[in-house]
Amino acid sequence: MSKFVKQHNYQEIMIDDVDEIYEIAKSYDEFHKLPRLGRGLPGDKHVYLRAFYRGQSDCKWEILPSILRKGNIEDNVTATGSLLFEKLAYKQHYEMGTRLIDFTLNIDVALYFACNENMQRDGALFIWTYAPYDPEWDRTVIQSELVKLKCEEITIENFVKKISQTYPEIRRKYDSETALFIDLSSYMDHGFMVVQPQNPQINNLRIQRQEGSLLICGVMFKEPIDRTSMGAQRNVFYPQKVIVPHLLREGETLVKIIIPAKKKIEILKMLEDKGITKEFLFPQE
Repeated sequence: MSKFVKQHNYQEIMIDDVDEIYEIAKSYDEFHKLPRLGRGLPGDKHVYLRAFYRGQSDCKWEILPSILRKGNIEDNVTATGSLLFEKLAYKQHYEMGTRLIDFTLNIDVALYFACNENMQRDGALFIWTYAPYDPEWDRTVIQSELVKLKCEEITIENFVKKISQTYPEIRRKYDSETALFIDLSSYMDHGFMVVQPQNPQINNLRIQRQEGSLLICGVMFKEPIDRTSMGAQRNVFYPQKVIVPHLLREGETLVKIIIPAKKKIEILKMLEDKGITKEFLFPQE
């Protein structure tokens, strides 16, 4: 039987039986003590550290945002808070390449995407631990400003000036401008995960049924990041060069379950019995 090894390291596990998938996920949660307090206040389970899942129908594919697969650039997004999340989700699912990577909180949804195409190839189901941000989190506005940038490179200081023109309140969230420069440099370096709002303003039935979340990728910096109070504002980054977090390339909490091609039809039938079908996940809206 294929099992999860209770260690903090990247693992690839080839399963032989469908039940092994759920046993691996259960062991993963137990080992990492998930879900548990992450960001926010105790009791705010919406932003707890927890397992996220992603399914890909070819196990040889890397985890990449659609902008790197399709090669086109997303256009402007104008919104704040939970509405920003919903507009980003709409663009991800209906329009063009974005710097977003889809994850789900529902292992069965991820399993569907691991099995619904490329029937002659082994699929993959990824498990990854993350403490997400609520879409009301103030720094989500950074994404809407980032996609507006058409320049080849820009300093953190000048980017903050641009953000402040549209969202002057962002400066008031920090004790000092230096703290904002340091925090923004960190975000731009590795990106972050946002879960869908608890009280959505747009009825996006697709993302609700898929229990989706969005990982917003970071960008490439010209030089190693200076995280000091004297140098953070001078960090230079390339807005159009999207970077996938290194933790999604053999990170210590990443598990890749390889699903044999011969098991795909069996798994899809099992999911159909649970109501997880194409019609359910992709409703006509």
